[in-house]
Parts: sequence; C-alpha cells; structure tokens
Amino acid sequence: MKNEQEKIIHFELDHLNGVSVTHGYHISNAFPVHFHSSYNLGIIEQGERVSAYRGGTTVLRENDLFIIQPFEPHSCRSIGDSVHCYKIISFNLDTYCYFPELKIDCPQLVDSVKKFHVLAEYEKSSEKLICLFNEIVGQLKSFSFAGSRTIINEDISLRIQLAKHFIEDNCSRNIQVQEMADIACLSEFHFERFFHKCYGLSPYAYYLVCKMRKSQKLLTMQRSVIDTTYDIGFFDQSHFTRLFKKYVGVTPGRYLRDNCTGT
Repeated sequence: MKNEQEKIIHFELDHLNGVSVTHGYHISNAFPVHFHSSYNLGIIEQGERVSAYRGGTTVLRENDLFIIQPFEPHSCRSIGDSVHCYKIISFNLDTYCYFPELKIDCPQLVDSVKKFHVLAEYEKSSEKLICLFNEIVGQLKSFSFAGSRTIINEDISLRIQLAKHFIEDNCSRNIQVQEMADIACLSEFHFERFFHKCYGLSPYAYYLVCKMRKSQKLLTMQRSVIDTTYDIGFFDQSHFTRLFKKYVGVTPGRYLRDNCTGT
C-alpha cells in the first residue's frame, strides 16, 4: 500500500542538448497507451511495474533496465496497490537505432545509469556527467542495430507529418479530427487509418498526449493550475486534473509543488 506521496521530478540537463531526466517516486498509477518522441532509457529503483510493449507484457523489477523506442506505443501500470520508483533518461541519437528487446541485461550499464542519475541531480552541467552520458550511449548502442523506419508512402507520410506538426502546434486549443484530416488533405477515415499506422495511436490520442506535455511546461512557467487549465483549452479544472493525473502520474498541484521550488 502507498505510505508516501507520489512525486515526479522532471528537468533538462544544461550542456546535454535535448537530454532530460525524469524521476518518479512512490508511483501507483496506470499510464494509458502513449509514446515519446525520443529514446527513453529507464531503470526501476524500487518495486515493480507492468509494461505493455510490442504486443507483449513484461514485469519490470528492481534494477531492471529498459529502453523505449521513439514513437512506439506502450503503456505501463503499477501492480495492485503497490508503488514503484523509477528514473528515466530521455534523449535523441545521431543515427536511428532499433532495440529489439524492452529489457537490457547488462550490470555494467545498470551501474553507469545509476551513477548518471546521482550526478544529474547535483551536477547538471559537469564534464563528468557529459562523459558518462556518452559512455552510456556507447554501451547502449551495442544492444541495437542501425536501420531506418519503414514508411507507408512518401507522399502520405509527408501529409501525416504535416498534420502531426499541426496537432503539436495547436494542442492548446480544441481541435477536431476532421480539422487534422484537412491539413493532410485526406478523408477523416483514411487520415485516422494512416496516422495510426505511422505512430500506433489515433490522432485524438496523440492530441491528448501533446496537450498534457504542453500543460507540464505551462505549469512550471505560470505556476498556476487555474491559469494552465484555461490556457491549455479546458473549462473544467476537475477534467484537466483527471487527465493530467492519468497521463503524467500525479495531479497538477503535486507536479507544480515538486517542480517549482524557487520563487
């Protein structure tokens, strides 16, 4: 059972462009199907979590290391009422690498990732942290093979990408699937079909993911749950709170308190 408050801390690393860190403490939640635009290298520090990925279900336990591919749909949840703690490094690579397995069995890499998270909390811009990150990437690539993602059709793919960018740029307001389909110059039926084939999620599900990501940034900038509720396109704070908790793992108020410690 939970005996400590859930907490999610997220921060960017100063001299590692595009690299961010997320620390989740005492999490007891089910995250719906979603995806990330970057590689996510995670480690379970305490407890267990269940991950659904590529049609299979995996129980991740303490000290298990896992890698989530960019744009690959997945979901995860706690087991019953139990809690778990995790730490994740989000980053991009200069070349596309495919990781065939969710779990990575490498004690040396586990040790490197643990050291990285300790350093990241206190030395966000140190040369030692940069060197350690490069070492982790080098180790990680030995578990992958290079390749390129297949596309449906170059013309269709470009249209879907245009709609995807439109969703990202306009997620603060209420947009309908038909409006997204119009950007791609496709019928709503074909747009939903091709979008799901490209990204593994429906356009509306992706729209909600983008909305919640943007709300995280707005919360830390504005430091107001009420202002963020309206600026992200909600008229009901309770509805916003429920969705935020579902996608992020904690309530907006808790996220705000944990990630805005300064004045």
